[in-house]
Amino acid sequence: MNKVFLIERLLMPFILSILMTCVISLVSIIKALGLQGFTAVGWLNAWLWSWCVAFPTLLVLLPLVRRFTQSILHKVTANAEQHGFHNTHNRS
Repeated sequence: MNKVFLIERLLMPFILSILMTCVISLVSIIKALGLQGFTAVGWLNAWLWSWCVAFPTLLVLLPLVRRFTQSILHKVTANAEQHGFHNTHNRS
């Protein structure tokens, strides 16, 4: 397995999990406590716990979701071709 491929497979879920858990934990904390009860320490604690769950989850699920998505796209494309629809967009 080439290094760039391996780095991409780890780096994308790493960055995505950080960004998503930051947003979700912030929204959850503000919704639960309101702006008056919000503290940076409380948010960072919530973020860390959620990130510890999200990152490994993404590492496991992202390859499965990719394959599932490719399977759906393959079926849709095959179905469209079977019914005479052709891709009119050029991919360059």
